[in-house]
Amino acid sequence: MKKKSFFGNIYVKNILALIIVTTLLISTVLFGLKVFTQHGRAVEIPDIKGLTVEKAEAMLAVKSIFCSVTDSVFIKGLIPGTIVETIPPVGSMVKEGRTIYLKVNSYLPQLIMVPDLINSSRRQSYAMLKSLGFEKVEIKPVSGVYRDLVVGLESKGIAIEAGQRIPANTPLSLLVSTGSGDIILLENLIDSTEVSIDESYF
Repeated sequence: MKKKSFFGNIYVKNILALIIVTTLLISTVLFGLKVFTQHGRAVEIPDIKGLTVEKAEAMLAVKSIFCSVTDSVFIKGLIPGTIVETIPPVGSMVKEGRTIYLKVNSYLPQLIMVPDLINSSRRQSYAMLKSLGFEKVEIKPVSGVYRDLVVGLESKGIAIEAGQRIPANTPLSLLVSTGSGDIILLENLIDSTEVSIDESYF
């Protein structure tokens, strides 16, 4: 009797009903999250480096992975338009329906802004151009008063001004003063002046 009266109590019934409803609700939410996030269903990113974006899209579609090109870089020797890097990296496990990001090899070399190098030292200017990514830099001695001072920049005889954007593979020539040419001219001028003075004296 007491047992029946206990479960027959309306408060007990309400508490039991609340527990059952709460348990069902939590189970439903957890199951829904598991389905929504595709928990446990991950696929490996295949090796798509060196492929065109079109071929990579077809390969990824089989695994229900999407892709998007977000960056480009110019690498000499690689076929333009091919994939050089993926984010996440190749071999990573991702969920189906995930979008991965691609970096492709550009069709044109990267354009770099030329810095102002005039009146800088040869060593400093050379190091700066190389650090910016210019691949072909040579030193071209020219006459000037101060030794190892940059007086200009050119490419195949054409002057390059600060602020220009040019390809990274442009051959550059740093015009560097030898510190001798103008001094020699000055000495010659002094000699000719002395000769003219001596001649006028006589």
